[in-house]
Amino acid sequence: MKRYRSCLTASVCLGLLTALSACDDDHGGYYPPPPVVPTGDGAGPDGLIQGQDGNFYGTTVSGGLNGLGTVFKITPTGTESLVYSFAGGAANGATPQGLVQGSDGNFYGATSQGGSGPCQGGCGAVFKLTPAGVQTGLYFFSGGSDGGVANGLVQGSDGNFYGTTAYGGVTNSQCGPGGCGVVFKLTPVGIESALYSFVAGSADGALPNASVMQGTDGNFYGTTIYGGASNDGTAFKVTPAGVETVLHSFAGGTDGALPQTPLTEGSDGNFYGTTPNGGVNGFGTVFKLTPAGAETVLYSFAGGTGDGAIPGTGLIQGSDGNFYGTTNSGGNSGCFNGCGVLFKITPAGAESVLYLFTASTGSGAQAPAPSSLIQGSDGNFYVATFNGGQFGAGALYKITPSGAATVLYSFGTNNP
Repeated sequence: MKRYRSCLTASVCLGLLTALSACDDDHGGYYPPPPVVPTGDGAGPDGLIQGQDGNFYGTTVSGGLNGLGTVFKITPTGTESLVYSFAGGAANGATPQGLVQGSDGNFYGATSQGGSGPCQGGCGAVFKLTPAGVQTGLYFFSGGSDGGVANGLVQGSDGNFYGTTAYGGVTNSQCGPGGCGVVFKLTPVGIESALYSFVAGSADGALPNASVMQGTDGNFYGTTIYGGASNDGTAFKVTPAGVETVLHSFAGGTDGALPQTPLTEGSDGNFYGTTPNGGVNGFGTVFKLTPAGAETVLYSFAGGTGDGAIPGTGLIQGSDGNFYGTTNSGGNSGCFNGCGVLFKITPAGAESVLYLFTASTGSGAQAPAPSSLIQGSDGNFYVATFNGGQFGAGALYKITPSGAATVLYSFGTNNP
């Protein structure tokens, strides 16, 4: 997942247009780790799924044979293999943003760079990858009306793929020449159409930073960082025909602000998500949203050594009915502002910390920065961290429901 750090802070003070212009200079405020010598292994994992074969698959934003990101496979016992290295340029993607496994058994994903267009490093691509590692570029974004800088994919019930781009689409005084972002649809053979283009302002969102999810009603749901009544972001619904509705405009203050992660539909039919800003303590929130758009803040993070702060991954609903997520800060004081936590929260809003991340020798006092969370078929939780591990290039953790953690793999193993 791309991380909007200083640009988020700037947006609060400078407003949408100024912040977007600043972010656009470095691809949306994404700050990659220090350059990795491109000798094999990936660095900076930012996506994780469990494949149909029981192994774990994901992407890294850098490293690999060309230094532009990878697709990896890790067995449940921690053996890693490189499936694909991105090459960038006009004919290949770079900086991948996670994977989905399609109904045909192949893997599909989006990259935020690579290809061509006016975006720095290219406007991104959608790719198909066989389990054997044969890659095909399905579509390359132009950065215009079709969108640019993709955030990931989901496969819809109709077999097509859906996602968002942070830029492209409508250009106006709020978003500037980069565009406000789009929701797109892509057929399995690579025919793309922009379902909806955001327009910003008080009545619409702008700059989605996470992909959409498909609800049980067949519609697509997601969030934008900016736009809405207070310019603190929105939660939205888009029908398969492209009709968009803003369900909630975040207000900042005790309400959340600047949502950056996907929504999750709970077994009760409501949607759940996080914001990295706002809340009673200013450290972010967990919220519930009804399909009609009624929002409730379930929990405000407190930070400090006893709680997390600044949630950074989307929520998942565990097999026990509770929700789980991670934070980038708070918890163990061995990192600046805390090393982050894995937390559990009940549907009623009772929160508890399941695991406290710690700094690693490979990354000094830099927080691990969890980037992806799933529950495996074995009932355990698996967390990819952007930093940390033995070499400071990220790690894959296995964490039991009781909070016992094991580092299954440290990225950067094959790099000098």
